[in-house]
Order: sequence, then C-alpha cells, then structure tokens
Amino acid sequence: MKQVEAFRSGFSQVFDISSLQIFSPQELDYLICGRQEIWEAESLVDNIKFDHGFTAKSPAIINLLEIMSEFTPDQQHAFCQFVTGASRLPTGGLAALSPKLTIVRKHPSSGVSTLNTSGVTDAADDDLPSVMTCANYLKLPPYSTKEVMRKKLLYAILEGRGSFDLS
Repeated sequence: MKQVEAFRSGFSQVFDISSLQIFSPQELDYLICGRQEIWEAESLVDNIKFDHGFTAKSPAIINLLEIMSEFTPDQQHAFCQFVTGASRLPTGGLAALSPKLTIVRKHPSSGVSTLNTSGVTDAADDDLPSVMTCANYLKLPPYSTKEVMRKKLLYAILEGRGSFDLS
C-alpha cells in the first residue's frame, strides 16, 4: 500500500492522477514497465558474460542463446525471475543488469562423468540448471543436446517458481 501511495503522490505532482483513467491496465503496464519482450535475440551475446568453462562459442552456450531467442514473452519473464529474482529487467534491459548476467559451466552432481562422442558428459543430462540470484549467475550443465537443455531449463524456470533452494 505504501508503494502505491508513493506512486500516486509522485505522479500527481506531474499530472492529475485521474488522467490515467483513459488507459486500460495493459496500456498502463506498457507505459510504466515497457514492452512484454525482455530481450532481442541479437542483444543476448553482447550482454551476457560466459565464464568457468564456457565461452560465447561453446556448444552449450550456442544452444542456450538459441533457446532464449525462441522464448515467448512469458518464458522470458520466467527465465528472468529464475536468474535474477525479478520478472523484469531494469530500464535498459540486459545491458543495464548489474551485476552482468553470467553463465557458467555446472559440473555433474553424480560424480560419475563419462564423455560421449561429442565430449559432453551424459551425466549432465540428469541435472537441472541452478542460479545465484544475488549475482545474476546461471550454472548450466553441458547438456548432450539442445532438446535436453530446453526441457531442463523450462522445467527449472516454470516448475520452480515460488521455491527457493540453495545451490
């Protein structure tokens, strides 16, 4: 309630609050919070840091960026919530995120690590990605295929909503 009153008070100093009645709730959301899509596919590689075993050219990162560019707006919001703890990015998008979104390699939890023909550990397919929201840090297993990655990522971001587990 305090935040709404502060918004009303601040807005009223610039415009008569009744002038907002001409807008639908969706239009107000757009005016205040911006468009539904959070990122453009072209901006992903320039605004994400890759570390601890990953580079922009790592097969897992190429797959991740393709998956992220195919996300619906709802999936983008869910991903953002999963990684940062907030469903929207700051004004300026990924480029303004501080600290910068960082994707790192997560080693298989099973301890058994057998390499397949492409150099990827099949054991990674059993793990889910994890995050450190305070640092905008995504720990991503090197999944064997893009399809496995999509499935595990969507499971983590959609089914894990509302839960908090240390990783």
